[in-house]
Amino acid sequence: MEILQLKQESLSEWSKFIPKELVEEWMYGRHPLYAAGITFQDEPQGALCWEENEKEWVLRSIYIHPEYRRMRLGSELVVYLSDRMKEKNCRQLTVSYEPEGERVTLTPFLDHCGFLVESMDIPVGVTTLGQVIASLKEHNAFQKKGRIRRLDELSNRERYLCSEWLFHQIGEDLRPYVKDHPSSFVLMKEDEVNGILLLNELNDSISLDYCWVKQESAASLLSLLAVGADELYKHYPENKQIEMILATDQAKKLYSRLLGEVSEQMILCKGYFEPLPRELILWV
Repeated sequence: MEILQLKQESLSEWSKFIPKELVEEWMYGRHPLYAAGITFQDEPQGALCWEENEKEWVLRSIYIHPEYRRMRLGSELVVYLSDRMKEKNCRQLTVSYEPEGERVTLTPFLDHCGFLVESMDIPVGVTTLGQVIASLKEHNAFQKKGRIRRLDELSNRERYLCSEWLFHQIGEDLRPYVKDHPSSFVLMKEDEVNGILLLNELNDSISLDYCWVKQESAASLLSLLAVGADELYKHYPENKQIEMILATDQAKKLYSRLLGEVSEQMILCKGYFEPLPRELILWV
């Protein structure tokens, strides 16, 4: 058994253990990604991928070949990452995931390794881009843009302010959303975030991860969504599925106003981990 710090030039050998979207992020240098691979019988059998930020690190993926699970390979990777966290004085690692498919086994594994995992039921509104645009037109939401801007168009200082605000607001990193496809948007007034719309591309749909405006800017909520929908329409067909994660009361009311009652739920797990001694992670 051996653990190796992976480099970009070795990704092809380990790509089957790292999600395709993370391999692409790493290849194009979009985020500060790192990875470690573990071998058994001199062959690659699994990998761990994480992101290092100033405030906290994020576990992006962990995967072990099915034939070699329950042999502590995954736990050894967590030990490796825990030791690295201690070396760099990182106090917390977070992970977010939906417990579907093979990820249903992730919660007991993380619990075993010392993660505190919380589970939340969140309503999800599923619709299409065409339906969103039609409803926004009925509400005359396309009339003005105001101070709404794309995240990738902000200055470095403005982006820093947005990043700090988002982390304090919901504990999430802004960087995955600073891209031109699909674009995410922010409403800023005098260097203060008054609203934000975060969009992400999934395998076969677009996920609206977060939509919020300050109470005094409530009238801008429809405009914010309209700007996002208009941008999406430039790149996707009208039948493109939109999954709106309704984690706030504002988002629930917005969906109900535009599209009716919510009929679907998703389970979202979020885990927290602090560096632990090796013997506490490999306790069985």
